[in-house]
Amino acid sequence: MWGRYSLASTAVTGAVVAYAWQTREQFYPTVVYLVTSKLCVLCLGNQAVVLTLLAGRSAKALFLGPLREVEVELLHENARYAVTETCLALTIFREELTTRVFALFTALLFAKVFHWLAQARVEHIEHAERVSALSHGRLAALMVWLWLLDGVALGVCAALCIKQGPSVLLLFGFEFAILGVALCAAASRYALYAIEQRRFEGAWPAKSAYVFAIDFVAEVLRFAFYVVFFTIVFTYYGVPLHIVRELWSSYV
Repeated sequence: MWGRYSLASTAVTGAVVAYAWQTREQFYPTVVYLVTSKLCVLCLGNQAVVLTLLAGRSAKALFLGPLREVEVELLHENARYAVTETCLALTIFREELTTRVFALFTALLFAKVFHWLAQARVEHIEHAERVSALSHGRLAALMVWLWLLDGVALGVCAALCIKQGPSVLLLFGFEFAILGVALCAAASRYALYAIEQRRFEGAWPAKSAYVFAIDFVAEVLRFAFYVVFFTIVFTYYGVPLHIVRELWSSYV
């Protein structure tokens, strides 16, 4: 199914580009036609989705390998709420919705999927009897990659907001900050697991206290980010109703 869809999309995109070049015969008029024709924009957008899915499948195969049934169910459950909540959040910035915002939304969802999988894989490793060295290496590489992604995305969004003023980038910067906190918590739990296996041979009485401290700090940071985001958005745009539930759940 995926192979036929990707091949058909690539073929249609190639046909559209070939038609544009044949009828315009020059680079600039061809580009203008491709970005102004609604049909061409639709085909190019569909091809961008195909490339994004291809990148996601490649990253999954590289860092995680086959997914467990529990992980697939987790993705379906989380994606449903994540898409809904992000779309509700974007209504606050409805006057700023552009193609760039759609691309950022896709990148954010892409990042969230791999953050969920990384956290689920850490939990699985913590309770697994045997884990190969390859699996450990893959998971460590995935967390480093996600950490770099969160840092770069948060830095770019913060720099642009400081330079240009509050915008929809507030939402994306806030989301990547929350993802970064969750990733640091998962990486810390993974580090505790590694210490337990190497130094205490799987029996470390004090581990539960450290895990509690990590979860507590992560929730405090998460709540602080929610408060900051709520305050900024309330000041410039109005009440962000979509995060009231998350703000309350972080507080309690």
